[in-house]
Amino acid sequence: MSIPIAFVDTETTHLDAEIGEAWEVAVILREDNDPTTDTEYVWQFSVDLETADPESLRIGGFHERRQLATGAALAAFTGCVPAVLMSRDEAVEAIVNVLRGAILVGSNPGFDDRFLRRLLGPGSAQWHYRPVDIATLAAGRKLGLASLARLAGVEPLSSDEVRFPFSSRDLSRWTGVEPPGPGVAHTALGDARWARDMFDAVRGGAA
Repeated sequence: MSIPIAFVDTETTHLDAEIGEAWEVAVILREDNDPTTDTEYVWQFSVDLETADPESLRIGGFHERRQLATGAALAAFTGCVPAVLMSRDEAVEAIVNVLRGAILVGSNPGFDDRFLRRLLGPGSAQWHYRPVDIATLAAGRKLGLASLARLAGVEPLSSDEVRFPFSSRDLSRWTGVEPPGPGVAHTALGDARWARDMFDAVRGGAA
């Protein structure tokens, strides 16, 4: 049996995990490398806004999309309608169980890893130690194809076509996946779905 894949995204109150916290978490769990098993989960958490960055809140649509009051130890499973209210501890336990043993895949999953560790607490990061960044994955494939083209005597990619730092949106379009637009981008589930679609496009040979 293959290792589960967890396409993840978090929306946060700050870019720094030592200052802010995750207020929305989405996971799409895939078992046995089989897309038909994909199961979507979304949670929101009440948060303290004292140290929040207003720009981070704006980008994630916090004030428009939050379903919980701030400043209380509440959470909700929002992957269904109506949302299911629960305690923070119950939501944390659910996320730990979903992510246990899985490989995290996302757009800059190191960012999500840091916020998940803070949210879930010490000893709860029971996922695989090596996350997969979809932009790095796509860039690697693009550069690999350029190397093959060079060996075949075909005009290779110019150095400008894959620049550091990588543009995940440009690389997404290269794979044939249109990045999420307004109202979907910077929602945890929207970005987790994007990570999944890009991952499948690269692995499936699209581009």
